[in-house]
Amino acid sequence: MRDFFSELKRRNVIRMAGLYLVGAWLITQVAGTVLPMFGAPEWAARSVVILLAIGFVPALIVSWVFELTPEGLKRDSELESTASITLHTARRMDRMIIVVMSLALGYFAVDKFVLAPTRVPTPAAAGTNTAATTDPAPAPKPREASIAVLPFADMSQAKDQEYFSDGLSEEILNLLAQIRDLKVIGRTSSFAFKGRNEDLRSIGNTLGVKYLLEGSVRKAGDDLRITAQLIEVEGGSRLWSQSYDRKLENVFAIQSEIAASIAQALKINLIDGAQAAPVAQVAASLPAYDLFLQARRLIQSRTRGGLEAARGLLEEALKLDPNYAPALAALAQTVLLLQSGGEGYGDIPRDQALAIAGPLLDKALALDPTLAEAHAVQSLIFTDQRDFARAEAALARALALNPNLPDALHWQAILLEYSGRLRESLAVRQRLDAIDPLNVANLWSLGGRLRDGGKLTEAQAVTARMLRAFPDSPQSFAAQAMDLMDAGRLAEAQVSAARMQALGTNWAPPMNAMIHYRVGDFDRVLPLQGAPSFRAHALLAQGRSDEAIAELQELLAATPDDLGAGEVLLTTLTRAGRFDEALTLYRERLGDIKALDAVVAPASMAGLRGEGPFEAIAAAQRATGDKNGLAETLALWRKRMDFQREQGYASAGFVADGVIATRPASLKMGSAALDSPEKAGPTMPITALSSTAFCARELSANKEQRKRADRRRKGIKLALIRPQIYGPRGRKTD
Repeated sequence: MRDFFSELKRRNVIRMAGLYLVGAWLITQVAGTVLPMFGAPEWAARSVVILLAIGFVPALIVSWVFELTPEGLKRDSELESTASITLHTARRMDRMIIVVMSLALGYFAVDKFVLAPTRVPTPAAAGTNTAATTDPAPAPKPREASIAVLPFADMSQAKDQEYFSDGLSEEILNLLAQIRDLKVIGRTSSFAFKGRNEDLRSIGNTLGVKYLLEGSVRKAGDDLRITAQLIEVEGGSRLWSQSYDRKLENVFAIQSEIAASIAQALKINLIDGAQAAPVAQVAASLPAYDLFLQARRLIQSRTRGGLEAARGLLEEALKLDPNYAPALAALAQTVLLLQSGGEGYGDIPRDQALAIAGPLLDKALALDPTLAEAHAVQSLIFTDQRDFARAEAALARALALNPNLPDALHWQAILLEYSGRLRESLAVRQRLDAIDPLNVANLWSLGGRLRDGGKLTEAQAVTARMLRAFPDSPQSFAAQAMDLMDAGRLAEAQVSAARMQALGTNWAPPMNAMIHYRVGDFDRVLPLQGAPSFRAHALLAQGRSDEAIAELQELLAATPDDLGAGEVLLTTLTRAGRFDEALTLYRERLGDIKALDAVVAPASMAGLRGEGPFEAIAAAQRATGDKNGLAETLALWRKRMDFQREQGYASAGFVADGVIATRPASLKMGSAALDSPEKAGPTMPITALSSTAFCARELSANKEQRKRADRRRKGIKLALIRPQIYGPRGRKTD
């Protein structure tokens, strides 16, 4: 055996093994970093590892059988001992091992301490992390009085009362949420652990609470047995437990008893002169209550089929109990969610939905003015009517009644976002995150608001949470795509967007269109449905302006009340150099600057929906010599931008020197096109580029930005006086 090892050493087999392993490790690390940059599929990196593993044994065999000589490879058995240079080869291999190990250690140090802290999660990583408890971000610190109500187990013999046990859990959760001094985790996060056999301490740490309420429900006919227990997360001790054997008609009293008992166990004083103990809303008909619980569970699904089924159940419940206020509010919410267009899930026309929901809410609030859910849903009606002051007041009232109502916080954040109040909306999103940390819709919006404020590192941390808690969610891949775009990794962003598209969400096509457009892959934009803006601009980039405008005119004729359709057509007309038509559309749709100010939301220029129509209107006015109109438009635009600066907007979609300078509407129109007009291609006529550059200069916030804009304008003027070089549309000719 000793001779065998001596022979391995003499033939440099051991050195070859070491050199191969170190080199293979370095190759796999580099491949794992570089391949995704070129959009390589996931199997490419795995293939590299497999090939290197397969090659290990043959490399050792070659090292044993052959020896490298000045004349090339020769069999070791054919060489005379005096002709062997194994010692010389060994010294060379030692030096090679040292060099490769140095490279490997250097790469490891750079990757660990330089790249890792700023790395955006890659698409391949998304599918490898599945547990919500592996969140890399620090778990929220539990507050002294914080609780999560886990879904009660259905212990009925037929196991057919799951909706009832879930509904009872949610009813207790809603009662506890009304206690002002108690942080109550929202339903979405609490119910995320349903059916998962996880340690209670792990659940509590993930949700950031000190206490958990769990229990079971056994329902047989009119007989109920409810068991509940309050657990302290840290020590796992049971603070309180109780079993209730009652008739079904006493279910409302049991809910109130449990809420009061928990408050007492946590030493929370409910009756402090300002707040009464929460009491369950009693239904006159137990079958109506049963239907209400079934419907509410379906509403949570946020699918068209679920909402339509919920509407039918609620209508049946109200036939049995016309004065059950929670069912009235739930039916109003369902109808509003089933609106057609926008964020709706159904096909009920907007006016019809408002006409149905309004009286339902009026009746609910007349029956119970303290019903927080009714006030929150009423804000949706006011928002649809563009009565934002009343919508804000309704949400404030809802949150005063129930400070932990997730829907109210979500809708309040949306209202603040629409009005451009970034700091306030971000604060509400963070508050909602504290009480509902596994609410994927809020995490998606929270990351978006952080990006709007230029807080990219924090946004990436939120995305990492989403990818680990929801590895198969379209919102997770959408957030990942946005982070990758912000990092300039557009090819990888396309991979994430494609994975989102494969999940079949209705907003995936616009996201994919945006990414393909920014990459300059216009052919992949055109087949996507639901993204008229990017399709039109892709057609412009291909020199097909007439086709783009004809499609948008047809869309506007079909949806004359759609402000977005008019805005896209206005922008497209300007970019196509048809300035008179753009201004005619502006006057027909809006009339004057006051109407423009009233209609366009402040958030529409802050990166949420692009720059709004201001850029197109101002560029067209300058191109046609409308100095007075241009001055008014620029003044309003400047006022809006000053407001947004104050609100903290700092994303790539909003810049202080007029949006156009750095917003990458496409690779063929942006700062590169303005700095070098010969690169503009067919995306915009030079006259349009000149006008947008002028607007950027006029909106500059400081001297340095004005100089930058002036340099761009100078380059564009040179293009205007040299048509023989650049052509009439700014495209360089042969």
